[in-house]
Amino acid sequence: MSIVSEVKRWVELVVLFALIPALVVCFIGDLATWLMPLLLLTGAGCLYLLLADPSFKRFRLWHVDAFYQHMRKTLWLFLPFASLACVLVAVYMPKLLFYLPGEHPSLWLLTLLIYPLISVIPQEVIFRTFFFHRYKRILPSKIWRWLLSTLSFASVHAVYGNWIAVAVSAAGGALFGYRYIQTRSTLVVVIEHSLWGMFLFTVGVGVFLLSNAPIPVE
Repeated sequence: MSIVSEVKRWVELVVLFALIPALVVCFIGDLATWLMPLLLLTGAGCLYLLLADPSFKRFRLWHVDAFYQHMRKTLWLFLPFASLACVLVAVYMPKLLFYLPGEHPSLWLLTLLIYPLISVIPQEVIFRTFFFHRYKRILPSKIWRWLLSTLSFASVHAVYGNWIAVAVSAAGGALFGYRYIQTRSTLVVVIEHSLWGMFLFTVGVGVFLLSNAPIPVE
């Protein structure tokens, strides 16, 4: 890759993963209803660039090498930390515990149905598959790609206007980035991301990850 190409790629990274998310956060009042369309459009654009790149191994999107081994690792991590999250919500935010399924079951079910399709898949294509492949020439270190993708993933969730969304997304981004490095499979990471997301929407924390969510007042 030439110096000019490297500079262009750096500019692209900054624009796509820093400037545009910052603008969306700043103008969220005007763009709130467009968040999902923007996410889907961006995901489709990133997927197109991946598929048009002859150096991209398309099987990364769906391959299932050692699938059950990865799922066991996912569950071994999920079960204790999900249990801990339940306890923390019950102690520190008791009004939120199972709030959506208890008070807004229709919204909860709709969220569980559409969340993996319109949110998780495009996010994983953008922040993991695309990011890790597209910028490996200018960021040969997997650790740096992991750190920057995690930072961008967390910061873009500032659109929800609360620190919990950013903190949860930082933890999730770090986990999903690590899992992608280990598996090189978008499918595996989509499953893990969906599992955690649906759990958070069920246990109560997910209200902080919804626009105009019906959060109960203490």
